[in-house]
Amino acid sequence: MRRHIFPGVRWSWMLVLGSAVAVWPTCGGRLARQRGEELFQQNCAVCHEVSKLELKKQPPKLEGLFQSKRLPSGAPATDEQVRKTIIQGIGTMPAFDQRLSDEDVNDLVTYLHQLK
Repeated sequence: MRRHIFPGVRWSWMLVLGSAVAVWPTCGGRLARQRGEELFQQNCAVCHEVSKLELKKQPPKLEGLFQSKRLPSGAPATDEQVRKTIIQGIGTMPAFDQRLSDEDVNDLVTYLHQLK
């Protein structure tokens, strides 16, 4: 029979781990938004936030993207459709499937949700 020298230590660790798990969704969401914002600035802002006079058709601004029922392309404003657009590209927007991982795309979509 094995006896624990410090029986309270086991309960302390359980409390610490339980607290970490309870906080994880909030913390994880915040980290995803921060990563998404960094990815947006690196990959999207150059076209979607600045008017480029040399382009015949200006890329749409993405503020409030999920506030309407439709995306500028006319497709439904859903997470899946936005992911598809980022990965495959559309019109003059290039595909980012070779540049962004699935996690990057998910973080980017999380960030786009907060643009209002």
